[in-house]
Amino acid sequence: MENLRMQARAAAGGLLDTLKTMPEVQALYVLSSSAVAPRNVTRFSTDSDFDLAVILDVPIKEDEWRSRPADTYALVRDRLPAWIPEFSFHLPVPWGRMEVNVHQLLFQYEADPRTTWNSDKCDAYGNKGEPLFDREEAFAALISHKTREQLQRLEGETHRLHNRLTWDVREIPLRMARRVGVPTGHFVLSGALDEVVDWMYARSGQLLPNMKWKLYSLGALGLISGEQENLLIEAQQCDPLSMVDLERRCEALSEFCRVVGMDLSPRAIEAVRKAYQQANHHLLGGEASVFATLPSPRFVPFGERGGSS
Repeated sequence: MENLRMQARAAAGGLLDTLKTMPEVQALYVLSSSAVAPRNVTRFSTDSDFDLAVILDVPIKEDEWRSRPADTYALVRDRLPAWIPEFSFHLPVPWGRMEVNVHQLLFQYEADPRTTWNSDKCDAYGNKGEPLFDREEAFAALISHKTREQLQRLEGETHRLHNRLTWDVREIPLRMARRVGVPTGHFVLSGALDEVVDWMYARSGQLLPNMKWKLYSLGALGLISGEQENLLIEAQQCDPLSMVDLERRCEALSEFCRVVGMDLSPRAIEAVRKAYQQANHHLLGGEASVFATLPSPRFVPFGERGGSS
């Protein structure tokens, strides 16, 4: 693996050297399995692309910021250097041809406080990025800032996923299988698998990696044991037309949740749902009114409920 990566780096050497000489380049990073970084658990192979990021120093006015980056790029097109390459092309390597992906960012756009980075992007640059050039280390500082912001948001994501999983590990898959067919139940449960994996990262204060590395990285980062990984694999196995198999998958995923510390007992589920609903769906939080049917249909405000709930 390491030998292949070095051969790939050699093949891209002329490209990297050329990019470093361009005056508009603020920073140049190698990413993902192409990068050498302490927290990078990805693996380079003959199937890998060579990923790099070119961060450009191009002035942007405050009122030119748009939520969709491409819309801002269109506004500053006349300021962009003509040498910027196409995103994807190929270079010759000893095993054939290697696809090169040149991720292109404008530093001023990324540094704007209105620009937020998702977990995948923070992980790509913070954990799987190798700086080859970074003027005054300004982009490294920006990566740290965006990552801190995302890690703060992960606490809320942990609660959201935990609430979601009280429904999706068993209740919704079985209910939908009865309502519209067993394949739908299996489909919902497969979505719950992804939610469980995301919850594992968020609970551990770890950035969520790109989808293709999520399962592998759980073990590589030491977030699950081999026995726990086997439970996840068991829950992935699927006979999409079998209700019996859907029950088996629900049991396997429930057991995984139990062994990693998620209590899905009826009392715990009720507590998680109530806390999440009060925090996110009730305008008055825990002091919302209740609806009573007797002696007549009416809303009873919190202050008039006495000791009843």
